[in-house]
Amino acid sequence: MQIVVVGGGMQGRVIAQNLQQRKEKPEVIIADIHQPSSLPDGVKYVMCDVLDAQAAKKLAAKADAVVLAVPSTIAHQALSNLIAAGKPIADVSFTPDPPLDLHDKAKQSGAVCLVDCGIAPGLSHILVGAAHHEFGGLDKATIWVGGMPQKPAAGFHHAVYFNPHDLIAEYVRPARARKAGKDIDPAPMDVPFESFNDADDLGHLQAFLSDGLRSLLNSYPDVPEMAELTLRWPGHLDAMKTLHQMGLLKDEKSARPIADRLNADFSADNNADVLLMVVEAQKGKQQKRWRLIDRRKDGESAMSRTTGYTTAAVAMVLARGQFKEAGVFPPEKLGENPKLVATIVDDLAEHGVLTTEAALAH
Repeated sequence: MQIVVVGGGMQGRVIAQNLQQRKEKPEVIIADIHQPSSLPDGVKYVMCDVLDAQAAKKLAAKADAVVLAVPSTIAHQALSNLIAAGKPIADVSFTPDPPLDLHDKAKQSGAVCLVDCGIAPGLSHILVGAAHHEFGGLDKATIWVGGMPQKPAAGFHHAVYFNPHDLIAEYVRPARARKAGKDIDPAPMDVPFESFNDADDLGHLQAFLSDGLRSLLNSYPDVPEMAELTLRWPGHLDAMKTLHQMGLLKDEKSARPIADRLNADFSADNNADVLLMVVEAQKGKQQKRWRLIDRRKDGESAMSRTTGYTTAAVAMVLARGQFKEAGVFPPEKLGENPKLVATIVDDLAEHGVLTTEAALAH
């Protein structure tokens, strides 16, 4: 079994290391235009520019599965080039919108492609899909998720755990959701913050409406209430609202200097993180609630672990041929198959990332 991970950044290396440790002992290759400064033990490197269509097709030719973990700015073209090889692909590059426009191209080439394969979107969508499938529809689906410092610094009460410009975009980009059967897209800082009590562990948190539903809005147009809310420590959202009111978060472009400064002052390296995700789904009196919490371990941030391990689990599903339908699909597609949902949840648990079902109350 051969699995190629396209992208030698931190996320790609976390995914490659997870895959390398599997009992199936796959041959794991990291492909990038530049060799990473370090490689996980046993992982090989090949130089490849995936924006070169022929090079991308050649790279994927012998692979049982390909993982795409490149910057969002090049992800769509890279995915299009890899699809031409007709191989299974797990994409965790998070383009501004899921690249479902490549569905017909994938069907023609025979490529089996699952996109948005991280934690949220990713596992969150798989769980919503599982509830929708089990209940035959939903009245409401809500996702709460946040990667936060274990010990928040004064003032900012947060840290920068992924691309700082993408982080700022969470507070600026219209938050697409559905309320009373109507699609809405308010500016996140214009919507009142909510309280969230994680009584099991972290205690009182705050939440704001964010643009994380993505494909769920189109996959399940029958669900009248849908929202994703980002979790933060108390105090952080007040700081961001002040920046917003000062006009410093007018749009993603004008917010770039703020993002760069925050990244310099509140880096992930100096702020070990904890990630919490809660997914709730209801249909009449039927209800589901899942909770996942993870912390930085062995030099890997909780955000990298949960995102990378979920991607690796999906890649293994594809490499084993457990999902074979050609086309480009969002992660909730996997939720339609209870066996695959169990496979992914169990896979994560085996690698130390636990998802538990609990009573619907918070």
